[in-house]
Amino acid sequence: MRLPDPLYGAVKPLFVSHARWHAARDPSNGVLRGPGTEFPSLLGLDQRGSGAQFLTYHREMIRTFVGVAARHPAAGFSYQPWTKIPVWLVDFFAWSQPGFLDGALAGARDIVRRGTADELGNFLESTLVTNDPFRGVHNIAHGNIAAYEEHRFGADHPGLRDAGMDSSASSPHNEHFWGLHGWIDEMYAELQRRRGEAVERFETSAETEARHFGG
Repeated sequence: MRLPDPLYGAVKPLFVSHARWHAARDPSNGVLRGPGTEFPSLLGLDQRGSGAQFLTYHREMIRTFVGVAARHPAAGFSYQPWTKIPVWLVDFFAWSQPGFLDGALAGARDIVRRGTADELGNFLESTLVTNDPFRGVHNIAHGNIAAYEEHRFGADHPGLRDAGMDSSASSPHNEHFWGLHGWIDEMYAELQRRRGEAVERFETSAETEARHFGG
């Protein structure tokens, strides 16, 4: 569902480049990335390093979003990264792609334990440098969330206008975008901790409120 006003209004102009960023990574869109473009250091989906860029780009989005959400408490939205895939989405995966989610979660856990950030990003997003049969849980989750919401609420529901999870232009306006990417970011953070790397800390809305107002 779409983020509540006024948070939706504040968020929308901040992430208009999200769709362009994803489009520029398409191997056929080389003219949209590189020196002299909006994305001078961006790699294509067929290049090693693109998986790590997927993780760092969306972490920066989260950092920005957390700050904006903290400035709009009246919206009543509490940023809470998923600690696991919600039951309703697990059930939808089981119906639409039987057996896939278990394999995807096992594969991600293995990379977190033993792999690199680039390998994790490649696996989760399904870039073109991996052919693992369980790759792409991020991409498939976007599509499944969109299908689930349309099935449950109807495609014309006001809360789904300009908030479809199946579009990189509108998905940042959907509350589930932030739960999903928060879950992905925590896997990235766990991998970094294993490797002894510093991890940027994001406060949830509840933590921000407690710090400012007690509780």
